Amino acid sequence: MRAFVLVKAVTGKERSMLESLQGIASLEEMHFLFGEYDYILTLEVADTVTLSRLVSSRIRKIPGVAQTVTLLEAPV
Repeated sequence: MRAFVLVKAVTGKERSMLESLQGIASLEEMHFLFGEYDYILTLEVADTVTLSRLVSSRIRKIPGVAQTVTLLEAPV
């Protein structure tokens, strides 16, 4: 399943998080954003349990991550 994670950084930490975010095994794409959120991550995971663990145990633990929003892809 594919998920998108919006990541908001602590002010001034946007660039220092880059290497940690790039090291996520399930990461397919990552883009730097201008606006309310600083990054959008595209993740490919097996299920929602795996996604939940990845976001809560890995992404939110990265120094400088202030907030995340997770969106699941749905068929059109």
